[in-house]
Amino acid sequence: MKRILIVIILFTPWIAKAQNEKSLMADSVRAYLDSSLNIIRKHSLNTKINWNDLRSNVYSKAVGANRYEDILHLYPYIFEQIDDHHGSLKFRGKTYSWNKKAVNPVNNTIATATKKYQSVHAENITKDIAYILIPGNTDFRGKQMDSIAKEIKNAISKINNQDIKGWVIDLRVNTGGNMYPMIAGLSDLIGEGKVGGFLTSTNEPDGAWIIKNGSFYVDSVKVSPIKYSGYPIKKDIPVALLISGNTASSGEMTAISFIGRRKSVIIGEQSGGYTTSNLGFKLNEYSGLNLAVDYAADRNGKIYPKYLIPDYKVLNGDDFENLNNDLKIKKALIWLRKNK
Repeated sequence: MKRILIVIILFTPWIAKAQNEKSLMADSVRAYLDSSLNIIRKHSLNTKINWNDLRSNVYSKAVGANRYEDILHLYPYIFEQIDDHHGSLKFRGKTYSWNKKAVNPVNNTIATATKKYQSVHAENITKDIAYILIPGNTDFRGKQMDSIAKEIKNAISKINNQDIKGWVIDLRVNTGGNMYPMIAGLSDLIGEGKVGGFLTSTNEPDGAWIIKNGSFYVDSVKVSPIKYSGYPIKKDIPVALLISGNTASSGEMTAISFIGRRKSVIIGEQSGGYTTSNLGFKLNEYSGLNLAVDYAADRNGKIYPKYLIPDYKVLNGDDFENLNNDLKIKKALIWLRKNK
């Protein structure tokens, strides 16, 4: 009896601690974390995680949580562990994500222009070179697909004519949104055929980007019925795309759709690094996960897991007020004239 009593005394503190930790986390909180971690494990692009360790660490940090609000601060940590700075938790209108330090911080001119230029703008830089700026959008639910695509096509048609020998497409202030109307709007400049797509972490196709008869499709689903009605765009007309550290997410996807196209070039600075496709997962009636589930690939199947590197790097020198003084546009004009 004495030995048994000693054993009980020695192990009781550990048993009590485990029971105490379990009792300090509400069942609803544990279920919420379980649901989140199960979804993340099943769909995350990062397959090199020790999921048991991650779950254990998260539960340890959640000890004492009685409400959902007590664990929201853990989600940036979770996204950092799976290396997903594109994903987030949405909870009652607030976003919780990993604020990864930018590899290529944008300059003040780009930052200011991103706030200022929020609508499509087109003009002639020279008599034979056209320019169009395409900002990001907030059409995350796809309710403005046709209107955004139409805005882009109309802007192109207003300045395109028989004299135009090349285009500058400015994506420097395109922070993302819905990529589909952007590519649909530019489809006549991108050209026909497969122009890119999404691939899973195991390189399985998960949606090909296809342009057919001027319309943009994802696999066999037409994105927008809007047609271009201006002066015909010359086949393989030279196109120079401008990118910056603020070119992100759908802005990067739009640039990728041109990679591999004949007579296309990317000029500027390394992009923002959000080259993944996100998918939403509902957790309850007022919250859900937004998780990176696919990589973007160009028409030749090359995957862009992190960011885009321009063909010609031009740092700073941005001037949105006077395009002829803009160093990136100057480089674009030189390239376009050589490739007419």
